[in-house]
Amino acid sequence: METLIRKTGQILYLLKLRVRRLLYYRIFRNHTSVIVSLLVFFLVIALAVFFGFGFAVQSVVIYSAATVLVLFILLFLIGAHHEAKRLQGNEPNSCFHFTRSNMNGILISELGFSETDRENMNLVLNNLQPKSKIDFKLISDNRIAADYKKLLRILHLLIIGGIKDFKKEQKEMLFQFIEANFTLNGSPVNRASFNSRFSELVNEKEEEFQNNLEPFQKTLRK
Repeated sequence: METLIRKTGQILYLLKLRVRRLLYYRIFRNHTSVIVSLLVFFLVIALAVFFGFGFAVQSVVIYSAATVLVLFILLFLIGAHHEAKRLQGNEPNSCFHFTRSNMNGILISELGFSETDRENMNLVLNNLQPKSKIDFKLISDNRIAADYKKLLRILHLLIIGGIKDFKKEQKEMLFQFIEANFTLNGSPVNRASFNSRFSELVNEKEEEFQNNLEPFQKTLRK
């Protein structure tokens, strides 16, 4: 009995392994193979169902072909929709959702942006590409360079869920988003400066972090 159980288990294991390989290498290899496999499967089901209900051969062929055609169109549209979402997700401007859809009524000069950049900010807040990069002008304490942390604080308030808990992948998406849409006092975004200021920001004690957000919160509430 034990020998029979072991042999049966080995057969089941090899069968499952071959099925998994078939699915991986033949069926789930790409979109086309998945769609073809589904169409063949549902064609067989349709033929069995229509024959089972006693339809004439000609009717079975017509109904089965119509079913497969409708299914093909549906699968094609679903696949195209997911591909569009995948492509959109790869764009820096589509990575985040925002707490505001525009900056109308906000004195954006208090946030370090020029009035001429209001329209560009509105575009960014709607996940659209700005007409030109937005120049962030609030300077740091050395009075020379724009302050990365101040921009990060503003983005923390604008991005739903904030940025303080961002991990490596989200942090990289944030960098690409800022790089694609902003300059700092006319200069391109510097990765080393971004990484340094981001680390300083997320390591602030909670009370200090909230106190530093307060001036920007007041402006965004106006």
